Amino acid sequence: MRVLSPDDLAAQLRHPHGEHALAVAESMNRSNGDLNRAAIALLSVTAGEQILEIGPGNAAFAPDLLRAPHSAYVGVDVSVAMVDAGNALLVACGLQDRADVRLGDAHALPLDSGCVDAALAVNTLYFWDELKFAFAELARVLRPGGRLCLAFGDAAFMRTLPFAAHGFHLHELAEVEQALRSAGLTVQAWRAHHESGRSNDGRAVSKHFHLLLARR
Repeated sequence: MRVLSPDDLAAQLRHPHGEHALAVAESMNRSNGDLNRAAIALLSVTAGEQILEIGPGNAAFAPDLLRAPHSAYVGVDVSVAMVDAGNALLVACGLQDRADVRLGDAHALPLDSGCVDAALAVNTLYFWDELKFAFAELARVLRPGGRLCLAFGDAAFMRTLPFAAHGFHLHELAEVEQALRSAGLTVQAWRAHHESGRSNDGRAVSKHFHLLLARR
């Protein structure tokens, strides 16, 4: 993949498309791998649960989410390229009977009310126009007692990334917590996640993320 301008990279991170889509997905998997694994550990899926992932990209972390026996998975992504790549990966892993990726977004999830036990969204809330609408929709699809794990960059850290200045909605931790409460979700746990590594633009950076676990 050629080096993309900050504006072009931001557009790809929001909605992978065209000739760069698959390369961008792999870049996100590398850059966000440790964060995804930390979020999956906090979500702690148990046997028989229905899992939802918002913005799964090519569903690279679906196998980790499906380690619990008899669990099932649906990913929802805005990118046709990612839906196709995600479903191809699930077939390659032999998981197509327990999992699929569908086209959609957090503001209008293609799911019935009260059907999800555990939901995950890693580095996606920057692309939601209104937190309150996305959180209300997530609250709709969660069963009573269902939980949501959010992972997102600290706003001060995100402002150091040139591509984040192009259409990213950056949110302070307190703002996200308040929006969750307003949607009827109770914040149960917070974790700070720090690591050093490469950002999606290839630069070496010290990363600072927040992990929140909320329950309906």
